[in-house]
Amino acid sequence: MSEVWQVFIKTDCGVRAQCQICKKTYSNSGTNTTNLWNHLQSKHKPKFKELDDQRKGFSASPSALLNDNDEFDDEVSLSSTATTIPIPCSVNSSSIKMKNEKKINQLPITSYTLTATAQAKIDNVLAYFISTDMMPYSIVKKDGFKMYTNALNASYKIPSRKTMTESRIPHLYKMTKDNVESIAKNTLFMSFTTDCWTSVANQPFMALTGHYIDTDFNLGCICLGCIELIEDHTGENIADALIMLLLEYNIEIPSKKICSFTTDHGSNVLKAVKNLNITHIPCFGHAFNIAVGRIFLLQQVNEVVVKVKKIQNIFAHSWQAVRHLKIEQERFGLKCIKFPSYSKTRWWSLLDLIKVVITQDPVREIADNLAGETYVTASAIYPIINNIKNKMNEVLTNENATQLKNEMYNTISDLLDNRFNDNNALKITMVLDPRFKMKYINEIDQISVKYDMKTECLSAWMVWNELHNDNEDGTDNLSMDNSSPSKKVKKSGLFAIFGDQNSGQPSNQEDDTTLNKIQKEIDFYTGLPTISFCQNPLKWWNLNSTMYPFLTILAKKFLTIQATSVASERVFSKGGLIVTDHRATLTNDHTSQLVFLSANKAHVPIPI
Repeated sequence: MSEVWQVFIKTDCGVRAQCQICKKTYSNSGTNTTNLWNHLQSKHKPKFKELDDQRKGFSASPSALLNDNDEFDDEVSLSSTATTIPIPCSVNSSSIKMKNEKKINQLPITSYTLTATAQAKIDNVLAYFISTDMMPYSIVKKDGFKMYTNALNASYKIPSRKTMTESRIPHLYKMTKDNVESIAKNTLFMSFTTDCWTSVANQPFMALTGHYIDTDFNLGCICLGCIELIEDHTGENIADALIMLLLEYNIEIPSKKICSFTTDHGSNVLKAVKNLNITHIPCFGHAFNIAVGRIFLLQQVNEVVVKVKKIQNIFAHSWQAVRHLKIEQERFGLKCIKFPSYSKTRWWSLLDLIKVVITQDPVREIADNLAGETYVTASAIYPIINNIKNKMNEVLTNENATQLKNEMYNTISDLLDNRFNDNNALKITMVLDPRFKMKYINEIDQISVKYDMKTECLSAWMVWNELHNDNEDGTDNLSMDNSSPSKKVKKSGLFAIFGDQNSGQPSNQEDDTTLNKIQKEIDFYTGLPTISFCQNPLKWWNLNSTMYPFLTILAKKFLTIQATSVASERVFSKGGLIVTDHRATLTNDHTSQLVFLSANKAHVPIPI
């Protein structure tokens, strides 16, 4: 039954219809209700809209299935017969009314018609999906994706691939780069990692990641870019590329903002960092990988490794062998396991195949734990090296110690000592970690480390003070805690006349100079016991920033140092998922944009 009969009733033996709102009557001897709807639309617009919404939301009613154009009363007249047939129980008026009540809140079809603004908004969501989830541009042409999108909203027109590559993605890239640039601008100190990579399309790229501590003492990471290296990979060219990339974020070389660069030990990269005159941190993962790799090359070890590789090779290339292995494991009650794959560049992949001298778990944990980006890592390098040497010394003092074990110990020790000995930046970083402090530094070197800390602390404080003075007008977002050492206390009352008499010394004495204050903080800090390894050193500095205002600034600088260059390798891992064999024709600009957006997913503006 038409919704209009909620307002009209039949009169004069069913030949007229009367409006219950204004009592006006209309001739209506049949089933046509057009004149009744016109009356509601002109005289009672709110009621017309309400009933019209119900009518549009009830387009699949039983009456509509019988006849798309005619409205039905309590009885249905069929053209094929002159007999009036009652409506079946399944479509009686009470059931129709109940269904109408359920459909009252359903939106009309016009609400799904997209405006230009709504279309652009969904386009931006699609751009976010493609870039952050590393989807191919060609997804907009896939039949399944078109069908899925049409099912969600038939009014949405999927943009072309050209629109995505030349408009939507570049726009998202620009906004994300602005966010990353804002972070780089408003961060006091940053440490960097860099590495080079060649895609499956045989195109060389260089990645640069920045690491910083924010105002809440959280360790953050940004990708400043993954750019094509069109020149030969010499130290000079890599240095020039790094300078140009940093200049895009208004970071000049030399810069007091930069703490260090963590890279592998490639001669060209080492030369590039040296040319930039920036503190270099050797990648611990790279060094440890080479050290253990050299152990595997020792004659006695290599004989075992070769045999294990041959065994693994059988099960890696024969599914029948895998099937028989499983049968034999079940027959002898052994745990059903598969032989893992082996990678030449990842020494720990061999540990899953062979156990020689060192066990798998603790050594693998070293590589994993020093590769994090969200927690402090570089401070643990010296303690881990010390721990490795102690463990191997325990093996060597054993009665069963052999010449092979001595060779293993010397192989690891020589390489690690060569890479990490006398690295002042790492020593300061370790001391600034309240879990370690001076524990792994001998008494003779402690004096030298404290002196270096005092010098670096003064320099860091001057950088902060300079930025603080520049931003006193509030034009910059840089903020530090209220305990910052450069904050001047306004003197008033008796304090302005006599000073702080409780201090025991006048305020203009030598002990109140900045250097002496820094020295007192260092002595007091290093004199206290270390904290538990379970505690977060950054959270500790956040809680104790008022007690150590100068050292807190220094901690914000040195605790950003990365122990490994894994952050850059993670960028390349994303690049490998983007530039695949099926997408090898991607231009270098598109590749750089997509890798940048994927690596900076946390900083990409969310469109909805």
